[in-house]
Parts: sequence; structure tokens; C-alpha cells
Amino acid sequence: MYNIFQPILSVDQAMNAEIDTYEMLIRNNNGEFPGINFLHSLTTQEGNDAWIKASRKSLKNALNEQQNRKIYINLEPCQMKFESIWQFLAEIREAYHDHVAIEITERRETIHSLDYLDREIQRLKEMGFELAIDDVCAGSNSYAFIKRQLKVVSRIKLSLLLFKDEDYELMISFVNAWLAFAEKHHLTFVIEGISNRQLAKKFAGNPVILQQGFYWGKGTAHFNSKEKVN
Repeated sequence: MYNIFQPILSVDQAMNAEIDTYEMLIRNNNGEFPGINFLHSLTTQEGNDAWIKASRKSLKNALNEQQNRKIYINLEPCQMKFESIWQFLAEIREAYHDHVAIEITERRETIHSLDYLDREIQRLKEMGFELAIDDVCAGSNSYAFIKRQLKVVSRIKLSLLLFKDEDYELMISFVNAWLAFAEKHHLTFVIEGISNRQLAKKFAGNPVILQQGFYWGKGTAHFNSKEKVN
């Protein structure tokens, strides 16, 4: 397994895109998300040790080269029961400060108490991390959960892939509802799954919205000397 870095972009009305941040994503030898076996491995100490090793190497390569990048790493809630994870997070916070932020994923099958996750998210905030909630309205990242985290999170993400079986108008209705929520609570709103120019243009020009998806580039494992959009 290895990591790629997918750009998250601010796009103006003229479709000029500027990289805001990156999301660090894990991939297998086929260039795909490793799947359920990988997720299961994160419930074990061995699996987390492997994740830490890969993440440490990737962050070092990405941030030692250019310190002004900001990278979001995905954290599965089941990982937060391991002390080694907290040691790693303290390490990268000390090394990279605000250049590393955290996305809380929607998968919480192994967590039986929602209060537990509330406490752990507060702990992340107290360490100084900027926090995002990934894939709102998917899995366990419900409206009620996000509402409880408003004092500690600064951005939310909505994936258009959730609505691939719905018509365009209904998808836009969901986007507009979450956009209104983000604007009311002063959250940055990332729309994932931007797969074509029509979608990119639809959401261009709104300063609250950032875009992410294959249309803008699926990500890079090795940065060039000059930042690129695609």
C-alpha cells in the first residue's frame, strides 16, 4: 500500500482553480482503495502500526519538500482506541503544526458509545488539530452527530457519489441543503466527487465551496517541484 495526495481546490467563476489543501488517500498496487480487509486491519494493533509507518513516510516526503502545503489525513474512529495512534498524532503535530489536519470518517461500526467519539474528537481539538467531518449524511456522520461537533470542526465534506442513483435535481437539492447548513455555521464546505466540467462549473465561484474529484486530478504519489491542479 501507498498514499496519494488528492488536491482540494478553490474554483472561481472563470473556472480558475487554486489548490487549498490536499487529502492523503491510501491505495493498493492496483491504484484502488484497499477495501474491507484494510479497514478491518485498522481494528488491530498490527494494522495500525503498518498505517503509522506508511503515513509517517508519506507525510515526511510531502511536507519536508514544501512546508506550506496543508494535508488532511483520514482517521477511522476505531483507530483512536490505540495509544500508538495518539503518540503518532502528537509526533506529527509537533513536527508539522498546522500543516496536518484530520478528517473523521463515517465508519464507526466498532464504536458502541457515541459519547466516546465525542470525547476523542475533543481530545484531537485540544491537541491543536483542525478537524473536518468526512462524507456527511453517510454512515454514522449524521446531521445530529455533526451538530454536536460544531464547536470543534471547521469543515464538512459531502460526496456526490452518494447520489449516483438519483437524478441531477435531487442531488443538487441535497447539496444546497448542506451548503446552507455550512454557511449558517461558518463551515468550509467541500464537495467531493466532481467528475466532469458540468459539475465543476455548477459549484464554481462560491467562496464557501471547495471542490475535489477526478475532474481536477485523482492525486499524486510524488509531488513535482511546482504545485499542479491536474
